[in-house]
Amino acid sequence: MEVLSGIVNFITTYIFNQPFILLSLVAMLGLILQKKPLQDIIVGSLKTGIGYLILSQGTSLLAGIVTPIATILNKIFHVEASTTGMGQVAFEADWASSIALIMVVGFIVNLLLARFTKFKYVYLTAHQTYFIALVYLALTVEVLASPSKTMVVIVGGLLLGVYCTLSPALVQPFMRKVTGSNDLAYGHTTSFGVIMGALVGKLFKKHENESSESLKIPAKLSFLKDITVSTAIIMTLLYLVGVTAAGPAWVQENVSGGTAAYMYAISQGVMFGVGITIVLTGVSMMIAEITEAFKGISEKVVPDAVPALDCPVVFNFAPTAVMLSFLSCLGTVIVCVVLFGAVGFYALTPPVITCFFGGGPAGVFGNSTGGWRGAVLAGVVAGLMRSFGQALTVGCLPPTIADFARWSNDFDYSVFTWPFQQLLKLIF
Repeated sequence: MEVLSGIVNFITTYIFNQPFILLSLVAMLGLILQKKPLQDIIVGSLKTGIGYLILSQGTSLLAGIVTPIATILNKIFHVEASTTGMGQVAFEADWASSIALIMVVGFIVNLLLARFTKFKYVYLTAHQTYFIALVYLALTVEVLASPSKTMVVIVGGLLLGVYCTLSPALVQPFMRKVTGSNDLAYGHTTSFGVIMGALVGKLFKKHENESSESLKIPAKLSFLKDITVSTAIIMTLLYLVGVTAAGPAWVQENVSGGTAAYMYAISQGVMFGVGITIVLTGVSMMIAEITEAFKGISEKVVPDAVPALDCPVVFNFAPTAVMLSFLSCLGTVIVCVVLFGAVGFYALTPPVITCFFGGGPAGVFGNSTGGWRGAVLAGVVAGLMRSFGQALTVGCLPPTIADFARWSNDFDYSVFTWPFQQLLKLIF
């Protein structure tokens, strides 16, 4: 048992907790199976990992920029969210080994299902599998009070494996519409949101060809077609409005770390453009390498296998739609903050990070079916799902990780958490 435990700890610590290593190993295996020359194997493996790390640095930068906006919005709208229960950090400390085992079992189940069923999707977004495992485990612990670790690992691993197989499968018809091929799948906990984005986008089907990327802009404003420039300007304006509404003195004292509030707003906005550029660069490199390398796996190990990758893989296909949908998503959330507070429904914490990484991809899918109008509407629907979903998910997880549900309430948690909870109660 000690040997097995050591192997599991090694896999989770050095592979699943380091996604760039997982992707590099997958690329290496694919290239070896294709009998590529050694130099090609080395280059392809390294560039896959480096591409992911560039992407990861970009997403971390973006997350660090949008996070303060939530703090500013809480100040503006006087949101004071209280969360009960042990909290994510304490829960993870108590169940760390179980979460690791669930991830390993889930990955094995995913590979077996991809190998022996018609659902040929290999889920390679390791950090999202961690969050899924965390939510499933928390629900199980809450319903069963004192479940055995063996049972939660088996049940959680099976559920995770099924989710990682079926989630990309459900998105794939819409993913093909976005990418124009079957080379990539969507591996993220916003799958239900992007499906809804594509469906509501169809309301503007007759405008499908009016893509966000071909919007007609006056010649004097043509610089806005550069996604780096446009995102930097939009985010700067958003920050300036927020700073003005919250009060420059308060922002300087509580958010900017002593930096003059308006200078902070400008620098954050410009850095957002930097983050977008980094993300798009990393995505391009990673996709180019992993799609070529994965041919070996799809030919020799899992016939017709398709890699399911993190949500930014769709950003390059419609970057303007990402921004349009993010803004409409955030705007909808702000309206919900006001309305929820006015009627005493729920103290909504503006989930700005997930508005970008959930609302943005939804806009890409909405744009593919309904042009820029579809992208905007997809963002509105995403905002409603974020708002009502947070209330539902927090209500399901009060004894354990309600704080996690506030900052990372992805669409799939909102959709599946309550039904899964009810199913567990019915069975046990």
